Amino acid sequence: MRFHTFSIGVVIIFLTFLSGSSIAQHVIRGEVLDATLAEPLIGANVIIKGTTEGTITDFDGRYILETNASFPIILEISYTGFETVEIELSNPNKPLTTLLDEGSIVIDAIEVKESRILEKQKSSPLTVEALDLIAIKETPAADFYDGLGALKDVDLTKASLGFTIVNTRGFNSTNPVRSLQIIDGVDNQSPGLNFSLGNFLGASELDINKVELIVGASSAFYGPNAFNGVINMQTKDPFIHKGLAASVKIGERALYSGGFRYANDVSNRNGHPFMAYKLNFQYFQANDWEADNYDPVFDTETGLANPGGYDAVNIYGDEYASALDYSELLLSTPGLGIIHRRGYREVDLVDY
Repeated sequence: MRFHTFSIGVVIIFLTFLSGSSIAQHVIRGEVLDATLAEPLIGANVIIKGTTEGTITDFDGRYILETNASFPIILEISYTGFETVEIELSNPNKPLTTLLDEGSIVIDAIEVKESRILEKQKSSPLTVEALDLIAIKETPAADFYDGLGALKDVDLTKASLGFTIVNTRGFNSTNPVRSLQIIDGVDNQSPGLNFSLGNFLGASELDINKVELIVGASSAFYGPNAFNGVINMQTKDPFIHKGLAASVKIGERALYSGGFRYANDVSNRNGHPFMAYKLNFQYFQANDWEADNYDPVFDTETGLANPGGYDAVNIYGDEYASALDYSELLLSTPGLGIIHRRGYREVDLVDY
């Protein structure tokens, strides 16, 4: 019986020895440095290849990895922006120092399109002022078109609240006949007037992606109509700018401006978009400035003191008429002088 008990004790001790030897752990120590600057890399990944065992480096670029794997093993060391290094390790007791070189990614060439100006033309003295998408949104006005007045060499003339005229190169006029305005490459000239009505018949602010203003003689690259400058407006691509957008503006003179834009694309059976569309709606109303200048027209023969009236700036129908000029008929009509019709004030003819 005693012999039997001794045999069981020997077996237990033997199994305990085998079990302890099979679960022995190995400790791997090392550091990871930048190969160029010799500085420690914080947070570098150290993984035993083919397993999920690993760790990361500390503030000093050092690491301690405990493993039960049998040697030799392969350590895979990686860090964002650096080349990955694999090291075959057969002795866990020797500290490792790993140097990582900076990595590089080769991408395909990028080609910039949608420019009407050639590279040869860009090398010439061409002055281009631009309003990007952020500047358009931050324009403190009823219309982004008014924001062009903040650009260099630009002078704005307000013919009315809805009709803003851009003048450049010192030619100030109420009709921008010397400027070319295009929207997505299409001339925005109004038929019958031979000039563009500003943004009165232009694109919606929600659909404008970029506005370029080309000042000077170099604008002739766009054709013979660009004497004074070019206003090139580009709208948003419905393939890129999708979804619903809306805006509301309220201001003085009972100003109210609102609109919305919706864009989306249509995909084929393979899930690739092949067609896109966009819808724009805008509404604008305000009380325009009233023309109430009743001073005599410059260089008129009569003035405020004339008993027979005078030709006022904002009164129509009171112009000089030779049939009502009695100033030379003193014998038959003494004292009558020049008589003007009463006429009509502009405020009586126009709904502001």
